[in-house]
Amino acid sequence: MTEVHHEDVAAYALGLLSDDERAAFERHLGTCPICAAEVGSFAAMGELIKGVHPDDLLPHPPDQQVESLLVRRAATERRRRRFHRGFMSAAACLVVAAGIFLGISSFTSGPNPDSIHSPARALLMTGRTYALNDPSTGVSGLVGVEDKGWGTHVALELKGVKGPLQCRLMAVGDDGRSEVVASWGVPEKGYGVPGAEDPLLLHGGTSLPQSELNHFTVQTFDGRILASVAV
Repeated sequence: MTEVHHEDVAAYALGLLSDDERAAFERHLGTCPICAAEVGSFAAMGELIKGVHPDDLLPHPPDQQVESLLVRRAATERRRRRFHRGFMSAAACLVVAAGIFLGISSFTSGPNPDSIHSPARALLMTGRTYALNDPSTGVSGLVGVEDKGWGTHVALELKGVKGPLQCRLMAVGDDGRSEVVASWGVPEKGYGVPGAEDPLLLHGGTSLPQSELNHFTVQTFDGRILASVAV
């Protein structure tokens, strides 16, 4: 039986495991929510590292290193099918470093760079998404979903919410069953409103598989619906 390690999450997300190793790790994901959530943090930058040759990790100034990787990626992608396990850790570190470098460079005057490659943001970039928009409350946003062995991983970006409030995201199934995906407090200044332009960004999960989901609802703790979206 193939041995599974928690640290294999980066190698799995980047497509570096053999067929047997990948199958074993996917079985592991069904019982380990921590690894399941961590996979999303690598997914958004996965394409950057595909096909990188170990020689690409020779010391270069930071700007030249990232540029060199991007230029050589196309030429090496089909030639390199597997990496030595000892190279996997170095490759994963390079993905994180490149993501931080590119994020800070591209969003200097935008949102907090720390949130750009969070698991929630990665899921909203790579998963299936549904737009929230309720003109009566002014609340809008985006829900992202992806299948997991334990159910559905869910991400939420929310704007137009003023506080103070206590809210939750509810997942509702075709059979009427509902589950709390996540709950949070809204400060007085709010999220995604004038004076507090940054949206709320979070992720959670539901045991409902994606195929059985009917809709999501953002509501206050006293039951007032702020926005909902069918899936």
